[in-house]
Amino acid sequence: MAQLRPSDPEVLATAVVDSVVVVSDPDARRSGLFYWEMARPWTEAVVAAVKKAENAEIRTLGERLAEDPATPDHYHRLRTALLDQADLPSTAPLFDAAWEAECNSRIGFHLGGRHTRDAEPVSVEELRALPPGPALPPGADPEVLIVVPFRDRDTGGARLRNLLACLLALRDQSFPRDRYQVTVVESDDSPRRREAITPFADHYLFAPKAGMFNKSWAVNAGVVNTPGRNEVLCILDADVLADRDFVARNAERFRSPGVGGHMTYRKMSCLDGPTTAWAIRERLQRGSAEAGADGLRAFQLRRPPGCCLWVRTGTFHRIGGMDERYEGWGGEDNDFVYRFDVAAPFFNHDDWMLHMQHPPASLLRDDGELVNAHIPPLSWRPEGPIGQLDRFATEATEATVESAASVEPSEPAAKASAEPASGS
Repeated sequence: MAQLRPSDPEVLATAVVDSVVVVSDPDARRSGLFYWEMARPWTEAVVAAVKKAENAEIRTLGERLAEDPATPDHYHRLRTALLDQADLPSTAPLFDAAWEAECNSRIGFHLGGRHTRDAEPVSVEELRALPPGPALPPGADPEVLIVVPFRDRDTGGARLRNLLACLLALRDQSFPRDRYQVTVVESDDSPRRREAITPFADHYLFAPKAGMFNKSWAVNAGVVNTPGRNEVLCILDADVLADRDFVARNAERFRSPGVGGHMTYRKMSCLDGPTTAWAIRERLQRGSAEAGADGLRAFQLRRPPGCCLWVRTGTFHRIGGMDERYEGWGGEDNDFVYRFDVAAPFFNHDDWMLHMQHPPASLLRDDGELVNAHIPPLSWRPEGPIGQLDRFATEATEATVESAASVEPSEPAAKASAEPASGS
């Protein structure tokens, strides 16, 4: 037994059942394919130890949980049996394996006490019918810009459903409405979701690109083409369901000395399907300030690099924005955080971060590496302006920016889109 292994049986029993769920539930793999593959030697060792357990009840309950990991009763019954047997020497191998998994796996699990599986799915049409919330007032000069890169192709509207929930939550904030604005950048071969998005976004930007999705370029395009002074920038995943104090809490953090930027969380909670529906209804239809942890079932990615980044816009430009060489999903957030952390103080906070379920997007190469593993980290040195809307245009497609307030780009925004980023 490792000397620094915790002695609390509650912690160790939870580690066992969590590992069984992580191995067995397809949602765990979808939440972070690369992390899930990395963790397999340790999480699968826990499952093997459960299958070989001396106690027949633990073996039976373990098999039942592995066969049906989404049923809370299976989870709780195995955990209770482990606690009942915690003092027996025969349970030690289970706890040893589980603690090794906890020390090496970047995927954890959370099951709230009030979690329910009977939430009714939420449709795009249902969200489009909701009031869009207060728009950016005319003449406002917000200091916070939230950029949401987006594409929804061949998902049956699942990504659009999440984006609309994200935007509705951003319209329901305690922060003064004239002090923040939201730009959605749809990057695709056509502005296929523009009509649905524009009522809920302050600015809609179409960035034409027919091939693989390029999040980095979409973010850069949103930053340089959105009007206003935009002292602080939030790069936000379209699948995030924000609480009501999200903007106020994170904007206030920039008043502290020595803060160049931050991530809002240490564990990203990837919700399963029923939990996503429950959380959307709790936050948007029932008007709660947050979808509370007690009602959640989620796979928690430990210290992932992206999803929600808050940075000073000046530093963003100084490091050349995000690396536009990244194609597809994977690695661009790591690179940006590494480069930003070299340039300015970058912090991590421990807020809850809810990531709504969507069809899997990340891919691995045949060698098990991310699709962008060939790009050397920290090597981005843009030779020209970032975020140019014609960078990937292959035909005469006019990119347009649409604003609910019908404002023209301010001088700083126009300048940023016409000149190379400083430090390039």
